[in-house]
Amino acid sequence: MKSNTENKKQLMKSINIIKPNFHCFAFTFQMQLKRQPLIMKCPSSEDLNKNCYLLYCALERTIMHIDNLRAVTPFIQHHANNLSKLGLNHQDVSLLCSAFIATLKIHLKHDMTPSLEQSWRYAIRVFSNIVTSYLFNTSNVVSLTEYCEKQLSS
Repeated sequence: MKSNTENKKQLMKSINIIKPNFHCFAFTFQMQLKRQPLIMKCPSSEDLNKNCYLLYCALERTIMHIDNLRAVTPFIQHHANNLSKLGLNHQDVSLLCSAFIATLKIHLKHDMTPSLEQSWRYAIRVFSNIVTSYLFNTSNVVSLTEYCEKQLSS
């Protein structure tokens, strides 16, 4: 995997590609969300249209600080609170992330190289891990002791 600096440059370049048509990107994202079996209440087209600029700024700020977890974590937690108000559950986080990747593929087309997709998947994994840890008190980290005990009992 590339260094964080290279990933960040690649991610910033890709969001600059979608920036001029971000309203269209947000609409496509909403359509992708409607195809998902979400429990949460999706924002209306009107709400999404009103908050489109804020959504872009949140995305840009997250990517700008993706290599500094101390800076990005409180910011993502703030947005997790907003998602929580919509009734977000644990599975919805994965569905949101899948819909986001699908939307990126549609809008970036040939610019979505395997390397760029890997960078986006890393960024989305960071987002997902922070959100699920914060909202649902879950972690993808297993203690070494717990792992060893599980291995011994198998």
